[in-house]
Amino acid sequence: MKIQELKQGDLITQHIDNLVVSFEVLSIQQIGRRFQITFSSASGIATASYQADALITTI
Repeated sequence: MKIQELKQGDLITQHIDNLVVSFEVLSIQQIGRRFQITFSSASGIATASYQADALITTI
């Protein structure tokens, strides 16, 4: 899925040290040609910036 297609509430997975970590999209905001995404996980809340056509895995 492209970053620009994400919606609030989508679940994302990432493999870290052979563990699957789940993230929930809390908010998505377009800033110019980039998107700022705020995620929530068991580790807390974090924000990251991505190009609109970047790919991410959803569940």
